[in-house]
Amino acid sequence: MNLLRRLSFEFRYLHHPPWESGIVPPEVVDFITAYPPGRALDLGCGSGTSSLALARAGWTVCGVDFVPRAIRMARQKNRLAGLSVDFIVGDVTRLSTSVSDSPYNLVLDIGCFHGLNARGQGIYLNNLEKLLAPGGIWLIYGFFKPQESPGSGLTAHESEEMGKRVRLLWRTNGLDKKDRPSAWFCFTL
Repeated sequence: MNLLRRLSFEFRYLHHPPWESGIVPPEVVDFITAYPPGRALDLGCGSGTSSLALARAGWTVCGVDFVPRAIRMARQKNRLAGLSVDFIVGDVTRLSTSVSDSPYNLVLDIGCFHGLNARGQGIYLNNLEKLLAPGGIWLIYGFFKPQESPGSGLTAHESEEMGKRVRLLWRTNGLDKKDRPSAWFCFTL
């Protein structure tokens, strides 16, 4: 990710970024009630809302985001809640060995993958196969963009590529806050 894009995200955290609702998505809540606690990795965790919900439900959680300000916010929320989520500043395409040393039962991604370029998505998917434990779940949310449009968002091709690496369990289509088509995907190895 280029420096200008990184600075743009850091700047947005000076205020209130539109993606930081402070609400745990219903799909994550449903997941928590349906699956027993295990190890979870929250890629692009932002200020940690979903990571903290998983920890409250008994999960051992690591949250990664490349925006230092977002991680500082997450760590503060973690301290105030008395939880022990491991929040790390990092690039999801270059995870440290402390993050990738053993597999996870859940890899959660709420809007991270769709913001990567094609090269980054390829690296992410290669890493994903190593990060997920056998039977592990990749729960991912993204919005769609027209095939040739620049900027963030999934294309039909990218969602097909995701399905070539892991098996789709379910998909729920919807609209994001800007009325763009979006979807939640639940995959497993």
